[in-house]
Amino acid sequence: MNKKGAFTLAEVLITLAIIGVVAAISIPSVISNTQQQEFKTGLRKAVSVLNSAITMNMAMESETPYDNANLFGYLQRHMSVMKSTTDMSTWFVVESANGKYIVNSAFYTTDGMRYEFRNYKGVETSAAKGGVFRLYETGEPICIAGTSSRGLNVDNERDFDINHCGGCGSLGMPNNPYGTTKPPCMIMVDVNGDRKPNPANINCRYTSCIKPYKYSDPLGLKLTDLFTIMITDREAIPFGVAAQRAMYQAQAKK
Repeated sequence: MNKKGAFTLAEVLITLAIIGVVAAISIPSVISNTQQQEFKTGLRKAVSVLNSAITMNMAMESETPYDNANLFGYLQRHMSVMKSTTDMSTWFVVESANGKYIVNSAFYTTDGMRYEFRNYKGVETSAAKGGVFRLYETGEPICIAGTSSRGLNVDNERDFDINHCGGCGSLGMPNNPYGTTKPPCMIMVDVNGDRKPNPANINCRYTSCIKPYKYSDPLGLKLTDLFTIMITDREAIPFGVAAQRAMYQAQAKK
């Protein structure tokens, strides 16, 4: 500062440089924290919407997810669906765990979320198809719209075809008050639809640009926009450490 009480050019430049360094360090952290909170809020909303759809089906059609063998169609009855497909690879190409590309069934709702259902359509007719996303925490395949009596560990993938599903129960869970004899179904929701981080290659239509999904840290310390949701005979529940931690942290901060 000079004798007249004004800052010199050097002092101003040094101050601006310090502000720039602080901003460069703090802004990415702020953006990341905001994004993480958005993912948690999105999961909460998705679970709420799914439970509302199940409740509406039970009230208006007297059908639970256990009664209806086609969860993909069952949920769409009472959700605001914008578009749907039984082969997601017609929209964009994502690499599966076995190096092929995913052909899941999926639908988008008007709030911008994407709900995916495992689908083995084309597994016997095309060497390129037959891909499936997996529960990264357990390594098990995610059931599509229904399950078989053998649960998640199946030898014949065709048991999970969208046209041959058997309803969603609570078999194997600590609480099964209705005594259902089928295990729960699993679906996956992308809470921000086609925005990154998933899919990272929304404009990809060919295997030359194929990329895998980016999943959350198994402990839920760093989330992505993908979450696994369990559908039982009566409700939708976040599945896995990451999804449950995100769900209940969001509720605690309400």
